[in-house]
Amino acid sequence: TKVIHSVSEDISTLYPAGFDIVESDSLPYDDIISGKYQFVDNKIIPRTYNEVELTQITNAEKSKKLKLANEKIRPLQDAVDLGIATDEEIQKLGAWKRYRVEINRIDTSNLLDISWPLPPDV
Repeated sequence: TKVIHSVSEDISTLYPAGFDIVESDSLPYDDIISGKYQFVDNKIIPRTYNEVELTQITNAEKSKKLKLANEKIRPLQDAVDLGIATDEEIQKLGAWKRYRVEINRIDTSNLLDISWPLPPDV
């Protein structure tokens, strides 16, 4: 797939066991080693993903968003459970719980038609 994994101005710093080394006069992207680019026909282009890779990326994104929601919900729920939540904390808790439900409802099998909800702006 010729995915770009490493970049260096000094070839001696690379140990490409099982990989190829190519030379380029310029690197067009700041995040070139993010795994989002590949070397095809002597050009650096955005990476194309197969269906399995897209599914993994989508599921990872869903997990990341759920983790964020859970991290925001825990202390707010603690305050409610202890009976010490402020009105603002109760409002934030509701917003984050709604967001978590919306994320949970995302069907990751429909890779081309996912509209991620935005996290609460609270």
